Order: sequence, then C-alpha cells, then structure tokens
Amino acid sequence: MDGRPPHTDPDSDHRLCGICPALRYPREDFIIFDRPCREAPFDPADGHRYTLAREPACVHPHKIGMPPDHTAAPYEPAPSFAPPTLTPRRWWPWGR
Repeated sequence: MDGRPPHTDPDSDHRLCGICPALRYPREDFIIFDRPCREAPFDPADGHRYTLAREPACVHPHKIGMPPDHTAAPYEPAPSFAPPTLTPRRWWPWGR
C-alpha cells in the first residue's frame, strides 16, 4: 500500500468480509465482481481473491455498497459428450 487510505474503514460497522480488498486498498486498486466466479478465484496461499492478472477482487458488491464494474460470466454447464451414433457394420461372407 502506498499510504492512501483504504476504501472502507476497518473499524466501521459495515458487514464486510474479513478478506475484502476494500479494507486494504483504495477503491481504484481493486475490481468488484457481482458474485464469486472463475475470473476471481480464491488464493489459499494468502486467503484473498485475485483476478487472473493478480489484481485484488471483491465479489460482494452489496456489502460495500458499490456497483460491480465487472460482471461475472453466466454459468455454463459443462458440455455433455454423447457417444457417437454407431452405424451397423455389414459382414460379407468370405466364400461363395
């Protein structure tokens, strides 16, 4: 941190997550997603969420009272892999 105050005061009555970047960074230093998503995975090494480019990420905009600036992609179920349709094989007699 470079001396700038965090977005939210840690001593306030806001019901923020303990890992929220709003407690550590000014508003312009983190990204807000509308919900947890693959674009902002949880890093178990330090206990915070980051984008794939290692920018701090918040995934609960309703808790900090800010609109999300990145919307998570809609859920897409994994493609189902149906077995290929088999065509019947013709067996020809070998001898006549």
